[in-house]
Amino acid sequence: MMYEITGILINWNIWLWLSIGILLIILELYVPGVFMVWFGLGAILTGLLVSLLSLYAPFTQILLFILMSVLSTVFGFFVYKKVFGKNKEIQKNHEVGASRYIGKRFIVAETIKNGKGKVAVGDSVWIALSDKTIQKGEEVVVKDTKGTQLIVD
Repeated sequence: MMYEITGILINWNIWLWLSIGILLIILELYVPGVFMVWFGLGAILTGLLVSLLSLYAPFTQILLFILMSVLSTVFGFFVYKKVFGKNKEIQKNHEVGASRYIGKRFIVAETIKNGKGKVAVGDSVWIALSDKTIQKGEEVVVKDTKGTQLIVD
């Protein structure tokens, strides 16, 4: 479908693909995950190629969109890996969650009996596990973790 308005050639297929692409990229702002942006880029590339190559068959456009989306997703994977891959090394050496407390000392906030109790960690309270009965107010050392629970002795 082509229309000529005052000397300007308008191809509605191009505008459809560009609109879909921009909509997907905007939607990415509201739905986190860095996923729709690559489909949006695929739609924009499809619109540009439809314009440049004069591809008007819907089936051809859909195949081109699939191809461009796959290629932009693969491209995005490598860009993401290059940009954020360095942070992965830092994260491996930086303990997070309960494991960051291994070797640290805390005060028992709720008596540990029958294997379970609570310890005060800063301004919060964590579930503590132990084979021993440990009274409230005693100091314990975190030996290991089990999920978000601290194994103390």
